[in-house]
Amino acid sequence: MKLLLSDERRFLKLTGVFLSLLLLFLLAVSAISSQEDEDDSWEIVKYPVEKTPPLDPTTGTPEGKTEPPARPTPGNYRKSYLPFKNNAYPTPLFTNDTWYFPPIHHQGYMVPEDYYEWLNTVTKLSTPHANETRQRCESCHGDPQTDGFGFYHQWLESKHANARKDVFERYIRQSKLLWWGKVDQFFKEAGIPDWFVEKVPGIKEVAKLYPKAVVRELGVNLDELVGRKSPLWDEQRKVYRVSCIDCHVKPGATKSGEKEPGIVLPTTRTCATCHARQWVEMMSELTVNSPPFPPGRPSHAAGWISNIAVPWYATNSRQLQIGCDSCHNTEVRGCDSCHTRHSFDAKVARHPKACEACHMGPDHPDYEAWATSKHGHVCEASHPDYSKRLAEAIPGKDYKAPTCQYCHMRYKEAGEVYVSHNMVAKAIWRMGTAYHDPTGQLMPKDQPLDMRIALNKARDLGLAETGYDERREMWTAVCTDCHGQRFVETWRNAADEGLVQAYRYLLKQKEKIQKLFDEGLLMNQKFAVRGKDTVQDFLSIHFTLDYPAGLWRWFHKGKNTPSEIERRFVEVWFRWILHYYKGTFHGSPDISFHQGIVQVWKEDAYIDEEELKLRKLDELERKIRQLEQSQLRQARGNGAR
Repeated sequence: MKLLLSDERRFLKLTGVFLSLLLLFLLAVSAISSQEDEDDSWEIVKYPVEKTPPLDPTTGTPEGKTEPPARPTPGNYRKSYLPFKNNAYPTPLFTNDTWYFPPIHHQGYMVPEDYYEWLNTVTKLSTPHANETRQRCESCHGDPQTDGFGFYHQWLESKHANARKDVFERYIRQSKLLWWGKVDQFFKEAGIPDWFVEKVPGIKEVAKLYPKAVVRELGVNLDELVGRKSPLWDEQRKVYRVSCIDCHVKPGATKSGEKEPGIVLPTTRTCATCHARQWVEMMSELTVNSPPFPPGRPSHAAGWISNIAVPWYATNSRQLQIGCDSCHNTEVRGCDSCHTRHSFDAKVARHPKACEACHMGPDHPDYEAWATSKHGHVCEASHPDYSKRLAEAIPGKDYKAPTCQYCHMRYKEAGEVYVSHNMVAKAIWRMGTAYHDPTGQLMPKDQPLDMRIALNKARDLGLAETGYDERREMWTAVCTDCHGQRFVETWRNAADEGLVQAYRYLLKQKEKIQKLFDEGLLMNQKFAVRGKDTVQDFLSIHFTLDYPAGLWRWFHKGKNTPSEIERRFVEVWFRWILHYYKGTFHGSPDISFHQGIVQVWKEDAYIDEEELKLRKLDELERKIRQLEQSQLRQARGNGAR
């Protein structure tokens, strides 16, 4: 009996071991399979938990590694820092124990794909347009009583309501070329010149990802969008009608139930179904490198990730940051940020006011600088013809002076003009926010980051595809539409050198504050508890700017309030130097001088005075302590007698 029991136990043990090994094997196979699926997908994962090492945010490489980030290729450009599956290089804050901070209710609208899903899951409301047909959209929203906001009539006047057959089918043809993988033919038929493709690193890689990111994600069959059998074709009018259901369900849908939860808010990928060229160019901004910035930043294509990856986003109340969200959702909401719905009129998008909503304010006064420049004054007085396509606009005739779009979207090569939705390919200083290179790779750590040197050196190191000289030539090609080359070069040289000199003030200020911090003399060190009170401190991540205060303190007041001298320093870096930079490069005298470098000098004087006060206060406290100790010793001596 004992022998049988022993054999039975042995059998059970072996069975358990076998089943455990089988389970481990199945789990491993599943993990490998899912890994392969992730590599083949461009699906955006909104709140992933990262399992990769922390980054050095200045180089985009994991801590402890010195090699530069890989050059953009079809397989790795998208892994630089974006929230895609299987990230190789996650954004700062994405460490083993961190994640995207989930949006609360108001942000469900900021990320369109979440909106109606949030509405259903949180409020338990049924989708109001479940299983409605294409025809019902127009018949219902065409009624003035149900179209109180005029959406239908705006759409009715748009080109979407009456899309010319030849134009629409040409657009779909371009999308199908990418769908078939014929990238070179796509560039040719979309009219994107070879020289521009050479100037924009990664644009071909973005084009190759179009079938996964757009067609497969939306579940669209492009063949069904064209021809007389297409639900978009209006036989009576002989035009295509891109109506409500095509944007709020999916292109070519016949009823809302074809995509759960019924209706959605469109994203950039929705527009990309027909506007492939514009989408490819906008998303190619992600591949533009300007070290020591991470690839693609700052740009419209990285708007949302740039918004939520910063330490103060996790620290603050989300409702208080709705202003940040409203501009930084260009990454997903994108197109209607400029092509305002529901007319989507290109004429409106070409107006400088389309840029003003976001590109204004203390840290990026682009519109104010342009509007108060001679360019802005001339445009206001002469009223450019915004109905004319930018590529066809004649300087001095259609445009007496340039607009935001004219300068930032227009590229020239050997007299040929091309207007692109990649607006950062020729960007050099990138907001001017990296005033030194903490890695020492591009510039000595005690020197201001001079992009004239840094970009060329970064190109030689393989960190960037285009250097300062190449980007400067792109700007010169546009500016010489109206100005002589000597004038352009003189102005650019002065502006570049001026920004480097402004950075020198900043480095001296940082040195003083760092010394006060190291000696424990700052007010909040002396009279408050200064601990690890932010995500930035907790993770030991220095985001972009490495100094005692931390940039987050400009955006948030915590229990450990920064010293006034620290706050003033942040104000110099993130406001006044940027005013000098934007004012000078846009040609605004007042913003460059009185609202720019003069404020730097004023704060420089304050920091000198505050440093003197803090040291005098410390000296006074030390003398008082010495006097108290002397009196205490004397009292003890008298008591002993």
